[in-house]
Order: sequence, then C-alpha cells, then structure tokens
Amino acid sequence: MYSEEEYLAALRQITELKGELSKAQRRYAAVTEFMSHTSHEIRTPMNSIISLATIGEEENYGRSSCLYFKQIRESAEYQLEILNDILDMARIESGSVTLYPEPYSLEDLADNLSTIISPMMDQKNIDFSLEFHDMFADTLVVDKLRLRQIFLNLLSNAAKFTPEKGKVEMTVSQLAASGGKVRTVFVVKDNGVGMSAEFIDKMFTPFAQERTAASAEIQGTGLGLPIAKQLTELMDGTMRVKSALGVGTTFTVEIDCLPAGEAGSTEKSVTGNIDLSGKRALIIDDHSINRILEVKLLRRAGFETEAVNNGYEGLKKFSSSEPYYYDIILMDVKMPVMDGLEATEKIRALERPDAKTVKIVAMSANAYPEDIERSAKAGMDTHIAKPVIPAVLYSSLSKLFADEDKH
Repeated sequence: MYSEEEYLAALRQITELKGELSKAQRRYAAVTEFMSHTSHEIRTPMNSIISLATIGEEENYGRSSCLYFKQIRESAEYQLEILNDILDMARIESGSVTLYPEPYSLEDLADNLSTIISPMMDQKNIDFSLEFHDMFADTLVVDKLRLRQIFLNLLSNAAKFTPEKGKVEMTVSQLAASGGKVRTVFVVKDNGVGMSAEFIDKMFTPFAQERTAASAEIQGTGLGLPIAKQLTELMDGTMRVKSALGVGTTFTVEIDCLPAGEAGSTEKSVTGNIDLSGKRALIIDDHSINRILEVKLLRRAGFETEAVNNGYEGLKKFSSSEPYYYDIILMDVKMPVMDGLEATEKIRALERPDAKTVKIVAMSANAYPEDIERSAKAGMDTHIAKPVIPAVLYSSLSKLFADEDKH
C-alpha cells in the first residue's frame, strides 16, 4: 500500500507530466502552423516564377531570350530547394515530423523517381539506370513521401556531382529480416567528383559542403544529405557511404518494413498514352498567374477549361452546371472567401449524381503529409504539390482517368 504522501507525490508527478505534454502539443501545433504558412506564402509566387519561366523557355526556343528564361527558372528552382530544405530541417530538429506508413509499391517508387530525375540526368547526358534484383515483396508498409524524399535527395545530388556523360545507377534488392519484416537495400552509385575522407566525417552536418575545383560552381544548401540521413533513421533504417575524390560515391540505405501483400499500393503510374481531349476541367485558384498556367497546361492535354478565383465561385459554378458536365476540378487549397477544403466538402455533399464521383485534385503549395491527409479527408482524389511539374501533373491526371476506365 502507498502512503498518503507517496500517493500525493505520484499525483503531482502525473499532473506535471500532463502539463509538459500539453506544452509539447502546443509547440508542435505552432511549428506545424508556421511551416504550413511559410511554405504556402513563399512557394506560391515561386510556382508562378518557375512555371512562367518554363513556358518562356519553350516558346522562345532557339532565340537568345531562351537563355534568360532558363537562368530565371534555374535560379528560382534553387531558391525553392533552399526553402524546402530549411523547412524540412526545422521540422526534423523540432521533432515535429510524423511518419504515415501505408502500403506502397516499390515499382511505383521507381516510376515516380524516374519521372522526376530522368530530365536532370538527360540534361547532362548521364547514363541513368534503376534496377531491381532478388525481390520478393514489391509492396511495403512505409511512409511513401519520406521514402521518395530520401532517394530524390540522393539521386539529385548524384546528378549534380556527376559530370557530362557520367553514370548513375540505383539498384534495389531484398533480404529477409526478423519479425516477419523485409530488409530492402537501396544502393545509389555514381562516378562523379566524389568526396574526400575528411569531408565524409562531416558530410551529414547541416550546411556542410566540400568545395573543390570540380564542385566549385555546383549549387546546393548542404541540407539534402542530413535530411536524407535523419529521415532514414526515423524509419529505423541505416545509411552508409563510400566515396573517393575523382572516383565517385556510393550510398547504401537499408530499411526494414513489413510486407503489405498483394492488395497494397494503388498508385501505379500510367505509362501508356491516354487521350484526355474533350474532357472538361474546372480550375479554382485565387492566384491569377496560377490560373493562366493551369489552363495552359490542361489545354495542352486536350481539356476544355473554365476557371474561377475562389471556392465559393467554384461551388456555384459546379452547382449550376448540368450533371456530369465537369470531368475534373483542380482545386487550390488556400483561398479567400471559401478555401478548397470547405469547397470540396460542400461539393461532395450536394444532392446530384456526380457530386461524389467528379474528380477533385488538390493543387497546393503545401505538400507535407498533414496537408495531404487533410485534402483526402475533405474528399479530394489526389494531391499535387506546387510548383507543378507538368510530367507529374499529366501522369496524375492520366492515372485518375485510367482508373475510371477500368470500372
């Protein structure tokens, strides 16, 4: 039996722990809100700059002005990379990163990585390959966004630090692990500039960068590797590196995950040509430049488009249309008058036959797992981060309509 004094002491300790938990929850909420607001306010104009510069490059191809658009785009992409890395590092160090494990196909991972990384490799004529060996569990229970982030960081670094006509290869293999888990081994290898033994000891320190004659003009924040390393460790994985100056670098990442079985990921990428011509899209975005860009991208894919500037106007437009008039809605999330989440919920609640089936795509400068989860809860079918990568947009739209054709 506890004495009254011991009981009161335990009660005080429980009260203190509850107070500390409450403080930690408030700090987490404050950090999350700050990151979300900062991300949106900075990424939104950066999206416009990058997208307009990309269109300027395409429309001025072969002219001297094309170079200026290219330099604007590359500078803006670098600024966006810095922003993303700083925000992610702040979240990791504050302990406010939450993992969201779910079934995810490694084949889908490969398709996604190739879509984003291949253009970077092609610009420098780098021989890039991604291969699977000794695989027995394609679909794993893992945080797919963070897993992609690890290898996008490693592969983009490999592209940066590998010279023209170099070679980058990624291999994926598996071993049995304890507890019914699968140990997946990812190896990213390049024959680039490499790193010195001295720098390898501090390569995972935030902002650390090695400056040599071969890498002096390569831009970077020095945060990509620390972020990849810490995300790997958050997943209870390990990351090892071998490197030598002038020879190249090899990263080996090992992560143990539970297999998800056959019913896993539904994110299979669409590689075939799917005709989207004649489909109607409603674009809802408060930013005029974003509306212009999204209209342009969709019209290139064959869509007929209409656009409004807030969720309330979008709700009215959809409500007054004939059933099944719109095939898809591209919905910005943060807007005045009525935001995208509320507009989506109200559209889904309408008493008309297409209210539940019309495709709604979140288009947002916020792309953290919490943001994607909120979009899904509101009734959106998928979430595309801004700045919009045309190949990712077209692939996502093609997948949505390919899935429709299967039913």
